[in-house]
Amino acid sequence: MSVNRDQASEPESERGGLIASLVRPYRVKMGTLAAVSFVGALLEAFFLVLISAVALALIAGDDLIGPVAGYTVELSTALAAGGVALVAQLALKILGVRVSAHLTADVTAAQRRELSHAYLKASWAAQHDAPAGRLQSLLTTLVQYAANAITTLTNATVALLSLIAFLGTGLFVDAAATGAVLIALAVVGAILIPLRRRIKARSRTLQRANLDFANAVSELGALGMEMQTFGVQDRFVERIDELTETTTQTQRRVQSLTGILSPVYMSLAYAAVLAGVAVLALLQFGRLEAVGAVMLLMLRSLSYGQQLASAAGSLASQAPAIERLRQAVDQYVGAPAADGAAVPTHVAPLVADNVTFSYGSDHAALSNVTFSIAPGEVIGVIGPSGAGKSTLAQLLLGLREPDQGSLEVSGVRLQDVERHWWSDRVAFVAQDANLITGTVAENIRFFRDDINDEALRDSAVRANVLRDIEALPHTFDAHLGERGSRLSGGQRQRISIARALAGDPELLILDEPTSALDGRSEGLIRDTLGALRGKVTVVIIAHRMSTLDICDRIMVIEDGRLTALGTPSELSRSSDFYRNAMATAGISTDVAGV
Repeated sequence: MSVNRDQASEPESERGGLIASLVRPYRVKMGTLAAVSFVGALLEAFFLVLISAVALALIAGDDLIGPVAGYTVELSTALAAGGVALVAQLALKILGVRVSAHLTADVTAAQRRELSHAYLKASWAAQHDAPAGRLQSLLTTLVQYAANAITTLTNATVALLSLIAFLGTGLFVDAAATGAVLIALAVVGAILIPLRRRIKARSRTLQRANLDFANAVSELGALGMEMQTFGVQDRFVERIDELTETTTQTQRRVQSLTGILSPVYMSLAYAAVLAGVAVLALLQFGRLEAVGAVMLLMLRSLSYGQQLASAAGSLASQAPAIERLRQAVDQYVGAPAADGAAVPTHVAPLVADNVTFSYGSDHAALSNVTFSIAPGEVIGVIGPSGAGKSTLAQLLLGLREPDQGSLEVSGVRLQDVERHWWSDRVAFVAQDANLITGTVAENIRFFRDDINDEALRDSAVRANVLRDIEALPHTFDAHLGERGSRLSGGQRQRISIARALAGDPELLILDEPTSALDGRSEGLIRDTLGALRGKVTVVIIAHRMSTLDICDRIMVIEDGRLTALGTPSELSRSSDFYRNAMATAGISTDVAGV
């Protein structure tokens, strides 16, 4: 499912709804934050009104202050009330900060859980089609934007409610004076609308550039060996520089627009206050106490107005990331891994009937493939590169579904089989051994907690890696470094084979399992796989033809079609590809057919 990048026509309300949806499950925290912010702002406004009245009383040498809002109080009482209000509003501000921090952390964790669950539970096809490092980019870059958006939203909430509290207090003190300033501030808000829209448009471009940058860097980072081998370091540097420059230019524009929002707002807001005072002067407004209190309130409210304007600009820049985050979740939720309810008696026989599969192009990766694999049979799969061998392995593993035809397990369609039942009985060894950062035991067990220590040791023996493990400090508890970096290629491959054997699979599919092994280890692994004959159904995608001597039968896949299937001796007579491949490997078909 592709992600629509053109969101320019999306309504403002829908984008705002996406951000609001992030905090909807946390209504209590948002309500608490709103109440704390509003009451704290009222206390601050009350304090400023008292201070202005106290200052005027001290200048006049009076023991009473007021009347302010129709009330007159003693100077000492006003000072005590101001002190209580100051302490109380500080406590409420601290509480608000803690609530905001908890809210941001909770939303961040929730987004990471939702996105990771959606991605990891999606079909392998959806995951495989994503760019390299896609999950990392989503869980770091985009989720961080979501976290920043929540922080900005809480700041905006505090600023808005504080502004309302100050303006409300001003109206209570003197409606006419406050009203004049409010009208001017409303004009300021209207003037800034086009600027915020421009920020949103620029920010959408920046989000795309950042995600493209992360995906490209992840892809290039995985090609370090090829880069060094082909001596193209300078071209890699140039590519990264190009991506950096593209992202930087967009970032510069967004930050410039966002940065000028606050000073533009403050300048216009001060002008609004000045205009309000001018109107009062023209009307010869003479209530000095009210004017002083209102001026203090309005000037203080400008800082909250500035925060609100800045938050609006930031939310505008972060909204596209929230859109992309939601699109990513919807994309993977909409492509769940296949799961059925049927539980066959056994994994084999495996029967393919006119199986056809393509990757969305006109040319089929596999076309009308028909075969049957008996329980305990060892099958080799050979063919030129790009012939469809790996696609066949993915179909047999249940990672993809045929476009046409059927693939059955003991008479049940594979896509109808209960997934956990299937996974408990199937194992795979990739050509490139992928290990996790952890111990030997953790790599062989591979998150399968039901595999005990005895099974770990037995699988290590069968994979011919026990001697290497026992040579390590702490043996099975030895840490192998980042992604198994402390092991050789052959050791990693044998650990990968031990991982596959540890679960006692009924079906074992291997993609050239001996490609990274020396001659002695290869021979021992062939002995191990040969010993599985009759006990485990084995499918070996073979690039090294010496592996084929353990196979009962061999499939020949050419250009997506099954061109031959038989014993080595049968293929030596019927398959040109088989004879040529064996000759190229220097193996006599007479010997192979024995």
